[in-house]
Amino acid sequence: MATYKSNRAGLEELARGSIAKQLVVDHTERLAAAAGDGFVANYQQGKSRFRGIVFADTWSAKARNAKQNTLVRVLG
Repeated sequence: MATYKSNRAGLEELARGSIAKQLVVDHTERLAAAAGDGFVANYQQGKSRFRGIVFADTWSAKARNAKQNTLVRVLG
């Protein structure tokens, strides 16, 4: 029986590489645009991977998100 041995360097490169970065940037920008005015995409390189977040940046967007669950609806 063969045993699985992960390639840690390869997995790290996959999670931190340019392809992962581009996927995160594209996805967060698309979600922020779909949510509408006042929603912002932010992304950064973390310790182990590239991450992104979409959040309400204005008071009107925060109120709309609280009332209509805009971000949850955008995620589908």
